[in-house]
Amino acid sequence: MKIKLSWIPFIPAALAMVALRLLSVFGNDDTGTISGMNALLFSYLAVGVALVLFVLCIFFNILDKKTAPVYESKRNVPAGVFSVLSAAFALAYSVMTILTRKDSEYLLMSIICAFLAMLAAIGLVFMARTHFTGFAPVSNIAFLYIFPTLWAVSELISCFLEATKLSVSASDMSLLFCFIFLTLSLFPQAMVISKIPGRNPVKATFIYGLPSVAFGLSYGAFLIARVIIDNADGMALIAGVMFISFALYQLFYIIELTRGALKKDDVQIVDAFTDDDDTADNSGKSDELVFSDKEKKDEDYSQNATADTDDFIMGYEADDDVPNISAHKVIGDKNSEDDITGGFFFGVGADDDDDDSSHGILETRRQKKEEKLMGEIDKLLAELDEQQQELNDKK
Repeated sequence: MKIKLSWIPFIPAALAMVALRLLSVFGNDDTGTISGMNALLFSYLAVGVALVLFVLCIFFNILDKKTAPVYESKRNVPAGVFSVLSAAFALAYSVMTILTRKDSEYLLMSIICAFLAMLAAIGLVFMARTHFTGFAPVSNIAFLYIFPTLWAVSELISCFLEATKLSVSASDMSLLFCFIFLTLSLFPQAMVISKIPGRNPVKATFIYGLPSVAFGLSYGAFLIARVIIDNADGMALIAGVMFISFALYQLFYIIELTRGALKKDDVQIVDAFTDDDDTADNSGKSDELVFSDKEKKDEDYSQNATADTDDFIMGYEADDDVPNISAHKVIGDKNSEDDITGGFFFGVGADDDDDDSSHGILETRRQKKEEKLMGEIDKLLAELDEQQQELNDKK
């Protein structure tokens, strides 16, 4: 999987970006230059390094034809810790932005950012739960994982509105690039964690995530250095810690993907309503839920059985012929994974050749069903009699 080769340019690029940003702070002389060069030049050099890294990630993505588009998230405590910290710092950053823009024309935009920051914090906490437990069920809360991306978009728009009033050659645009790549990287990462189907969010997490990590580490270190050297305000400190927290969160998750990402040959589509042959034919579809063949081959199919086995089995009436179900394991399977004749199918022994006994079991089920229906009919008739009696009394 050639997408993992993106680590090769990432490591020197990230180190170079951090060094350039720190040099722009610690290397300043009394005139605000570094050996006669404008310190702002180092900022644009760092941005250029990140863009080269981004192009190389795209190149490795084009070469990679084997990485599967899905991934089952595992337990990742460092990612969970930094996810929670990122939620706290994102909320603090948005609140501090409102306090510093009380008299600004962008106050309304700051309020919107703060509102989305609260939703983003909730989404990041749920994502942290996935990292702590290693379990990410597809459920109705999956939409919460998109809120961090929406918050990053709102902050990007806010930064862009402020940047329109500044000269590009006279201002540092690193904050704008940080939110651009943070937006682009959080969305595919949320798709992977919440199992939202997509073209290939696993590879997209590498493409946008590694440049985002490089930007977050370098710019966060730059802001913290400014607080130490230039006595910058608390807003810069919160922003620096927030970007470093997001960068470390994404870094640990990409490391997890690097170790556990699957190949397309190692995954199999699970479709409970098709035979084995049909499942094999559909294994190339990307819009179905896909699991690892190695991890799921021993799954107990008894979990998919219906609760009321007296009335029906997988949608068939009790007195109908039960079809031959193609599966690797059936309740009570005794001998072979491929031959289910030696097991029990919902209490009916496959080795039991006594037709009278089988007929008696089916007859008992049918009687229970008839008794249940008769009881419901008697109940409905009693209610109708009561309603008729009430109408007669009113007349």
